[in-house]
Parts: sequence; structure tokens; C-alpha cells
Amino acid sequence: MTKGTPWATIGLVVVLLAAITAVIWGSRIANQRAEAERNFAFPDTANIVEIHLVEKHADTILRRIDLYRRPKGWIIADTLEVFDQPLQTLLYTLAKQKARAAVPSTALRNVLKFLQEHRIEVTLVFRDGRHEVFFVGGPTPDEKASYMIKPGQTQPYEVYLPGLEGYITTRYYADIGVWQPNKIFEARMADIRSIQIDYAGEPGESWHLERPQPESAWQLSSGEPLDSLRVAEYLSGFTGPFYADDWVHPDSLIGAAPLAEVALKLYSGKNYRWTVYKHTTSPIHYYIRLWHSPYFTYTISSYRLDGFLYRRRQFIRQRA
Repeated sequence: MTKGTPWATIGLVVVLLAAITAVIWGSRIANQRAEAERNFAFPDTANIVEIHLVEKHADTILRRIDLYRRPKGWIIADTLEVFDQPLQTLLYTLAKQKARAAVPSTALRNVLKFLQEHRIEVTLVFRDGRHEVFFVGGPTPDEKASYMIKPGQTQPYEVYLPGLEGYITTRYYADIGVWQPNKIFEARMADIRSIQIDYAGEPGESWHLERPQPESAWQLSSGEPLDSLRVAEYLSGFTGPFYADDWVHPDSLIGAAPLAEVALKLYSGKNYRWTVYKHTTSPIHYYIRLWHSPYFTYTISSYRLDGFLYRRRQFIRQRA
């Protein structure tokens, strides 16, 4: 054995160990990255403080919803109350969804193209300032999962919700009609101070019903005698929150004829005002435009609203 051979052997062993360690760590890091790419579950939903949903066609923003956690609950933008059911559904989905498979190479090109052309960009903000971003596409061919991918990645995944027989794209819709209850007013008979309806085409049927104090008798501002039974029948419809059917774009009112304007004042201090329009395409629906927050436009079935659209003559006590 030549002089110095042990040191050469030790050096070779050290190099081999270093190479093996590098391979192991490199493999471990690669596995961690791969796991991070396919991990779309965020079980710590209690620490999510913001959720931003942005629906895009290519680079054009079609719709967006910004949800914020506040001490009293979640809101949309700065003031709008969030409908609890879809919110809880989304939080559950975020906590439980998981990738069932990577998109196969045979479908990769088409899926990536679809995600580029139509996607919902989801941004989660946590209490510690951490941001998590991923993109949601449409359903897989069997409609039991949705395509998802993270920014900067080239490998999309089929993501599903265990226990659900369906895809989950609809839980991420950036549609205000999904996230905000379509509330027109919230009032109970005991709290009502006055109601006024002005009919655009029938001014003689307009009326203003009021009472100075909660214990006072109701009276028409015109001074005409009231049919107390008809008044009680009318007011019995005010039992709490009253919701429209669907949110519509304000442009839906173009060409619509106004039918009536309604003003409702409560002793609790809340005031409501809305305008009822004849629907432009459906004889069994109305449009409603709110003049109070959130200033939205809705549709509502006529059979649901007609009970609040009494004419003046319906309140007048008929002479014997």
C-alpha cells in the first residue's frame, strides 16, 4: 500500500457521502415541491381572513368577489353581509379538497389552454400575512373533479372533494347573487312607522299609511276611513326579512316601465325605498331597484310581491 492511500480513501468516502446526501436532499426537496404543487387543501380555515375570487377570460376580468373576515362575521367589499351557506360550503371545500391525479400528458395541452382562457383565480390571505393562490377551471369529463393549477406551474391536477359526487368549480363562482342574500327589506309589523306607495300610472291609487306612535291607530294621510281588517291583513305580511329571487344587472331596467315606488320607515330607525318595474320579458315577474344599500337590482315573482302592492281603494272602509 502506498503512502497516503488511507487519506485518499477517506477523501473518496467523504465525497461519496456528500454525493449521496446531496441526492437524498435533492430528492426530498423535489418530493416536497411536488407535494406542494398538488396540495390544494387548507385545513386551517379559522385563520383565513380574506378570500378573493376573480373570474377571468384570458386576461379580462369578468367578475370578482372580495370576502373579508370581520369580528361580527364575513362581509363582501366594505359593507355587504355574506350569505352564510355558500361561505361555509367554500370553507369546508378549502379544508377538505384534494388532488386525485395529475392531468395526463394526453390531455395536458387542452387543459392548460382551457385554464388560460377561462379560470377563477383564488387568493387566500391568512392572519400571519401568508398568501396562497391557485386557479380553478372547469369540470373533468366525468364531472367528479375540477381542474386546478398553481401559478408558475405547468402541471394541472384533478381536484375533488371526498364524499361529493360532483365537481367543485361552482363553489368558487365570483357571482354576487351567490354570496349576497337578495334582501329587499327586513321589517315586522310592530316596528313599522309608515308605508307609502306611489303608483306611476295610477296616482289616484297611491297611498301613505302611518301611525304617530307604536301604540297609535293606523291612518291614511288622506284622512279617509280605514278598513281595519284589510289593514291588519296587509301588515301581517311583514314578518321579518323579505328576499328577491335573483340579482340582475342594472342594465336590465333599460326599456322597463316603472310601476310603483315604495318607502318603508321603521321605529328602529331603518328606512327602505325601492322602485318596482314591469319585467320586459316575463309577465309573471317584476324588477326591483333598491334605493338603499346595497343599491342592487333584482327580479322577483309577481305572486310573491303582489301581496305588498295594495291599491288605495283596498284600504278604504266601504259604507254600509
